[in-house]
Amino acid sequence: MAPTDGWPLADDRVNQVKQANDIVDVVGGYLALSPAGPTYKGLCPFHDDHRPSFDVDPRRQRYRCWSCGKYGDVISFVQEHERVGFLEALELLARRAGIVLDKSKDEGNPQGVRRALMLDVMRWATQQYHECLLDAPLAEDARRYLGERGLKGETVRKYGLGFAPGSGDWLVRQAEASNVPLDVLEAVGLIAPRKEQGGYYDRFRERAQFPIRDVHGRTVGLGGRILPTSPLSSRGPKYYNSCDTPLFTKSEQLYGIDQARLAATKVGYLAVVEGYTDVLMAHQMGVGQVVATMGTALNARHVQQLRRFAPRVVLVFDADAGGATGVDRALEIFASHEVALSIATLPAGLDPCDLLVQQGPEPFRRALESPVDALDFKLEQVLRAEGSDTVEGRRQAVDAVLGVIALASPMPGQAGAVKMQLIVNRIAQRLALKEETVWARLTEMRAARRGRERGREPAHPGSTAKGRPFEGTTPGQAPATPEERELLEVLLGDPELVATAAAAVKPDEVHHPGLRKLLEGLYALHAEGAPPTLDLLRGRLDNPRLAEKALEMQDVGLSNPDRPAWLRQLLVRFQERRARPVKQELRNQLQAADHTAALDLLRRLQNRTSELGPDASPSPGWGDNPSLPGAV
Repeated sequence: MAPTDGWPLADDRVNQVKQANDIVDVVGGYLALSPAGPTYKGLCPFHDDHRPSFDVDPRRQRYRCWSCGKYGDVISFVQEHERVGFLEALELLARRAGIVLDKSKDEGNPQGVRRALMLDVMRWATQQYHECLLDAPLAEDARRYLGERGLKGETVRKYGLGFAPGSGDWLVRQAEASNVPLDVLEAVGLIAPRKEQGGYYDRFRERAQFPIRDVHGRTVGLGGRILPTSPLSSRGPKYYNSCDTPLFTKSEQLYGIDQARLAATKVGYLAVVEGYTDVLMAHQMGVGQVVATMGTALNARHVQQLRRFAPRVVLVFDADAGGATGVDRALEIFASHEVALSIATLPAGLDPCDLLVQQGPEPFRRALESPVDALDFKLEQVLRAEGSDTVEGRRQAVDAVLGVIALASPMPGQAGAVKMQLIVNRIAQRLALKEETVWARLTEMRAARRGRERGREPAHPGSTAKGRPFEGTTPGQAPATPEERELLEVLLGDPELVATAAAAVKPDEVHHPGLRKLLEGLYALHAEGAPPTLDLLRGRLDNPRLAEKALEMQDVGLSNPDRPAWLRQLLVRFQERRARPVKQELRNQLQAADHTAALDLLRRLQNRTSELGPDASPSPGWGDNPSLPGAV
């Protein structure tokens, strides 16, 4: 059990936060949900879901994934999705609902700066950069640059664009003047410590600042574009993003997703471009379903997020730059995910922003509306290559396509088998080959890939001689006994019964370590005079999986209408469990004809039974005369 490392909780405050945050509204802010009878369904955000298996029940305020097994309430969803603890998730939900929680002891939190404070500081810093861009004379070059890119003042304000001056400590001085903690600014990646001189320096200098927001519109990171007029332009990267922090992961974030997700529901797809200004110009001209990656190639995590909001994804490439790496990566993702992934190309030499500024929104919109399937795009690419009309050229074209497919992890289940069959069929048709030949070459290339990967794998420290990890070095945890599990079910379902249980069952009588930890936590709350509820207990648990199972057990407990009678029966079963060793010893003594020792054991057993009162009687089968062999 972890100590209470945050502000003291009150059960009514936790309930207030939960009641103010309907689970459908909260979960719907993270992924697209569709009505399915009395519940809502969507793609599970906790695994690579290939069909909607995530169920959200507004009646019970619970969610469950029928594929990976994730289960919980609105607080545990935020915990899992935001990767925070119970207290941080509770505060995020409280802020969402406009509820102020007591944080009088938060300053002593040994875990460091909490996520909500980091979000506050990031919002403050973004506002400083924004006001600097709008008003400061030193931001004139930045205003001119953004104007030359065609961005209007309305767009600059809507998306919070800013400017980072080049002095090296501008933000540090602003923070000191406003009493903003510098260690928090460092934690969110905006400043860094000077190793020799001491103090801090700004990470962003002489850059137009683009706030990177999550799906809820909260700023979690920054992207900076060096000004062309800056003396630093020849020494540093053109674009510079926030480093990875507890708020921001570059390989997962999509720029503009907070605005684009709404437009995507109307058109049925999301388009992915490369730059911040591409997104801003598209949105400014009414093409709102556009997002950008953070300077990284599209990956599986991006696709998982995109598919929560739209069934189709369109990658946008310049005709010159839509080449090998980006297309191959797109085809690999297409082959390994249940996603309709296609590619749109723009005129040579024009990025989306240039095209929109020069020709207006219609050519760009037409390109998005008529993309080419990723597999067809790759096939066209290899067939256009020089020499592809020769036998050897055609063979190399086959290997170029199959080599990408061989890298993809096959989709699971029959859906994956169907998709791969369709891919092979398409390749065979376009390249005038038998399907059996294509399958054979694909199988051969997959085997070669696996061989190369095995050759690169380091020896596992726990490997057997054959190279496989040795299994069974740590014995698995035995399942809990029915009475132990049911005891926690009834107590989690009815906290008023905890006092009765505490007087009758000691924590060490529960052998399963997880259940014992839950029982000890409930008893501790009761001893402190606090309501022994699961909501308060979760603030002390350091095991999210255990908290998830506790929610499931609570629901089982709540489903029993007569929990006091259930507890009485359980206490009898615990009494019988205590008596089993004595009863077995008594049998042994009777078999050995040691009736004196048997009588002494019987008195001890009867004394144990009487300690629980009249409701706890010995189990059936005991006679009044222990001297008779049939009495046991």
